Amino acid sequence: MQTRYLKIAAIIGLAMLTGACAASRSVVEIQEPAKIENPATGPAVKIVSVEDKRQFEIDPSTPDIPSLSNDEIDDVTFTSRAYARKRNGYGMAMGDVLLPEGKTVAEAVNKAISNGFKQAGYRVLEPGDAEYDDADAVDADLIKFWSWFEPGFWQVTVHNKSEVTLKGTELNKGEPITVIDSYQEKMQMVLDSDWQSNAVNALRELSSKIAEKLETLK
Repeated sequence: MQTRYLKIAAIIGLAMLTGACAASRSVVEIQEPAKIENPATGPAVKIVSVEDKRQFEIDPSTPDIPSLSNDEIDDVTFTSRAYARKRNGYGMAMGDVLLPEGKTVAEAVNKAISNGFKQAGYRVLEPGDAEYDDADAVDADLIKFWSWFEPGFWQVTVHNKSEVTLKGTELNKGEPITVIDSYQEKMQMVLDSDWQSNAVNALRELSSKIAEKLETLK
């Protein structure tokens, strides 16, 4: 009987700890994806800017809409770093997940865009590279990049939605290109490391989607 009570107490303690973690803000760095080398030949581009245009809400109607646990949705200091929102077992919004200070989601997406171009056979040039000045200037709008989880009976599903718009003078004859992706993983519970893993995998998949889109333009 005593063993049974101890097990119950342990379960309750774990639930309380999990709830406390979910209610608080987490600062979790996104591990950078492996850098892809430029192909030997191919069109030259330079990614000039990635502008974060995600729209945050205080109390969104659906969990895929970016939000913060505090009233900071108009403070770019926080929104530029935010990429996920935690929820409890009933789906109620709790603490949020931010990158460390000095890091931004736009920077992480920039690297994913660069990898996508390289996978598609483009040479992504940096300042100081030969031909940099003549490379096609590409600007990107970050429309969506957000992770959240959906509670289930036996397991939860961690979702991510991403959307970017690419604009270049020569790219697609000057017409904007929009790339949209949805990624998800199923797991038993969500720890800070899982938010990182989900974001890294979502960025990797976004790179592949960008490459697929660019391949169709050739």
